[in-house]
Amino acid sequence: MVTDTAGKQLNIMTEYLFRKLSGMITVTDVMTSAFTIVCTDKVKFAKGDYIVRPGDKFKAVYLIVDGWATRSKLTSNGARQIINFAIPGDILCFNAALFETAEVFVQAHTVIDAFAIPIRPFSDLLNKQPQLAVALAWTAAQEEGVVSERLLSLGRRSARQRAAHLLCEVHRRLQVVDLVRAEAQFQLPLTQEDLADSLGISMIHTNRVLRELVRGGLIAMERNSMKLLDLKRLREISEFSDDYLHFPAGS
Repeated sequence: MVTDTAGKQLNIMTEYLFRKLSGMITVTDVMTSAFTIVCTDKVKFAKGDYIVRPGDKFKAVYLIVDGWATRSKLTSNGARQIINFAIPGDILCFNAALFETAEVFVQAHTVIDAFAIPIRPFSDLLNKQPQLAVALAWTAAQEEGVVSERLLSLGRRSARQRAAHLLCEVHRRLQVVDLVRAEAQFQLPLTQEDLADSLGISMIHTNRVLRELVRGGLIAMERNSMKLLDLKRLREISEFSDDYLHFPAGS
């Protein structure tokens, strides 16, 4: 039997996930109890650890409690394209419930604390909790929206627009799980190389674009921290709309 203390501890450990889902569904005690059953194996990944690589058989589904991960692809010569970033409350390897092997690199970008959920219990959870299953499927479908926007950025947006759009997107996703401080400031554990690999431009070009945004009074950067000084203007520059993230109104 799970004690009240253990239940409270789990609620703390899964709070980012349920903050995100609460805009879509009413999170019930039954749902949190269901997670109590499957979220028993806490794991830690060191910065740089590969969680899965293309062709690897999935071992588990992971719920990020703390830290960031990247999903990326590599060319034959080792050039990296970051597809998107996973943050606290996100689920990694959701496809393990459907497929046997991974198609992208999933890598710990920082130290990550997570729950490793065995695939069969995770699938059973989805079957037994259809409302929760739909909400979790929404989080997986959200990735498709992110990929579509990334494709549009790489193909049709200028480097300045790409950078502004990415910052608006990260800000919005962190905002939903209450990880944005006052005045649109948030932790951004990304190097210029990471940003370049996400934006599809060189590090030199990335540095130039960021400096333009700083000089224009749009952003302020510190080590591992970003402050959006003029969010409205950044959204105008990049034509950012969070419709593709499918967040419920008011979240």
